[in-house]
Amino acid sequence: MLHLLSLPDAPMPMTGRGSRPCGLAAGTLIRTMDGELPVEYLTAGDRVLTRGGGFATLRAVDVSIARDVDVVRFAPRAMGRHATDRALVVPVAQPVLTRDWRARVVYGQDHVLTPAGALVDDHLIRRKRLARLRLFRLHFDSPQVIRANGIDLASARGKAPTGTPLLH
Repeated sequence: MLHLLSLPDAPMPMTGRGSRPCGLAAGTLIRTMDGELPVEYLTAGDRVLTRGGGFATLRAVDVSIARDVDVVRFAPRAMGRHATDRALVVPVAQPVLTRDWRARVVYGQDHVLTPAGALVDDHLIRRKRLARLRLFRLHFDSPQVIRANGIDLASARGKAPTGTPLLH
C-alpha cells in the first residue's frame, strides 16, 4: 500500500567525502507484501520480503543526503537472471550478497556479503562519483538481506538512530 509521507521539520543529515554511507537511492524497487514499491514509499509497519526469512516488518526508514559520494552502478541483470531490467545505484560501501562465481573465486565461499565497490568490473558494474545522493536506510528488528531492483543487499545493521528524520 502506498503511504503519505510526513517528513519532520528537522534538517536532513548530510554526509561528506570520506564517510562510508550505505543505503538505497530513490526509485529503487523493494519487494513487499504489496508488490514491488519504490523505497521512498516505504514506512514503518510495511512487510518486506527478506532472503530466507519470509516477510519482516519494517521498523523505520531513515533518510540522509550523501554529498560527493562514490557509488556503484549495476547495469540491469549484472548480478544474474533474478535482477530486474532496472539499473541499481548504491554507495560503494553498501553490502551486496554475492552468490555466484565471484564469491567462490575471491572468497572461497558459496555466498558472501561484500561491499558494492569490490564488485566493480568496469563493464556491467561501474564506479562513479555523484555530487549528491538521497539515501534511504531500512531498519528491522535484526539485520536482513532484502531484494532491491532484483539484487540482494544488506539492510541497516541496527535499529534506527534517534534524532534523524524517520518515516513512520
